[in-house]
Amino acid sequence: MTHYLSRYAKFNSKEEMDAAARTHLDIHCNSLNKTDRAVLEMIRCYSVKYLAAHLKHETIEKKLAVSNSTVRRSLRKLEKLQIIERIHYVRPVMSGLGANIYVILPVDDQGKLDRGPRSIEADESKDSTTHFENEPSLYKSKNLKDLIKTSHPAAEKLSTTLFGKMKSLLSISGDTAKARNFFGIYRVLSRKMLKFEIHQEKGPLFEELAHRATRIAVMAQKTKTIRNLPGYFKGVLRQLMTEALFADIYQEYSVSVDEFSLAVNRGVTG
Repeated sequence: MTHYLSRYAKFNSKEEMDAAARTHLDIHCNSLNKTDRAVLEMIRCYSVKYLAAHLKHETIEKKLAVSNSTVRRSLRKLEKLQIIERIHYVRPVMSGLGANIYVILPVDDQGKLDRGPRSIEADESKDSTTHFENEPSLYKSKNLKDLIKTSHPAAEKLSTTLFGKMKSLLSISGDTAKARNFFGIYRVLSRKMLKFEIHQEKGPLFEELAHRATRIAVMAQKTKTIRNLPGYFKGVLRQLMTEALFADIYQEYSVSVDEFSLAVNRGVTG
């Protein structure tokens, strides 16, 4: 028997859904705060079994230890950015609204633009039973570690390859001339890190992040107006590099790395 939540799935597998969630995070890395990301992660975890989550606001509040208004604000933002779809759930017995069903959307899903919120009727009225605590977190994935370990053939010229990849991606937007700007920004930011001994072996990681930031910038340009694309790329790349190098700090402290560094510097010089 097909579980009622499966009817609202947008993907064929958990892997497809996870990949879409990561891409959404990449595209909207400058728009989502820590709580927004946590709410999306919770929806993802509760969606692992049936690719859709049946959740009450109260459940999210308790898991994340935040207020009801904060949860509602994050859900509205995720919905506005077309990262999730919210489906109002009607409880036939009580003739009223129950917990909402949340579905992670495919990237650039245009179907959602043509339909408003939906109400459904079903016999089930409990939250999805998938356990949030037991599911792997997107933010604890091994992607960054894998990137650090990434190696290239000795004969391959990494910089030339990266520039070619940037130019290829920018050709999608018809603006390959900006490839030199992008590459120059990458060189400046990566050299700042590579001068430290602890980061000297991370050249391949920085190149991979630069390629990823280029893809994010190009994709973002499709969904919103960006006046300064190189500046947008710089912000995305800086964010990706910061998260890659200081992920542990992000998980342990509620303030940003920049704020944390500023506080430390003040303590040293004060």
